[in-house]
Amino acid sequence: MKTLLSTLLFLSSSFIFFGCAEEPIGASCDNAVFATLKDLTGLDGCGFVFELADGTRLEPQRLFYCGTPSLPKEVTEDPLYNFQFTDGKQVRIGFEEITDAMSICMVGKVVKITCIEELSSTSTE
Repeated sequence: MKTLLSTLLFLSSSFIFFGCAEEPIGASCDNAVFATLKDLTGLDGCGFVFELADGTRLEPQRLFYCGTPSLPKEVTEDPLYNFQFTDGKQVRIGFEEITDAMSICMVGKVVKITCIEELSSTSTE
């Protein structure tokens, strides 16, 4: 009886910890497009932008939060939360245009990045 109870406990624990694993935020980039990061910090009000293959520039919306931790879910689940911005870095991104946002930089559309994948330096698309 102890063995049966132990086995059931083990199986139910395994299911809880491994059976319901969710995909990490930003991990699946279905319908993503190739982009290159461009550092435009030399222009007034600009920072890093994503430049698409056709030359279109996208200004990523950045969520900032001031206050006592813990950070709100929308900040920590943002694909750009821990992303390291580097000029020339090649990525694949999914995005949604934000139509009611304004930009000081004004070099492209303001977008919400929904997913991001870094590409190795040998990747070509």
